[in-house]
Amino acid sequence: MPADAATLNRQPQQRRRVYLWLAEAPAGRSVKHLLGELDIAEVELRETLRKLDAAGLAQRVKGTWVAIPLEGSEPEVPVASE
Repeated sequence: MPADAATLNRQPQQRRRVYLWLAEAPAGRSVKHLLGELDIAEVELRETLRKLDAAGLAQRVKGTWVAIPLEGSEPEVPVASE
């Protein structure tokens, strides 16, 4: 099931903030990188990421967390038509 804005809007403010921070980096961010950028304790950050994952809004790929694009949002890479 694709992520959607309604799912994101039901999340607490801190989770929405972390999601938006992840969404700004299509290649993703590591926990270490996020800790350096956000004012969140590591335990809280890890719990937030787990809850975003459970909600289908984020995914961990080889140690890097990425935001799942919201349904209906612009594709990150335009498809060239021939």
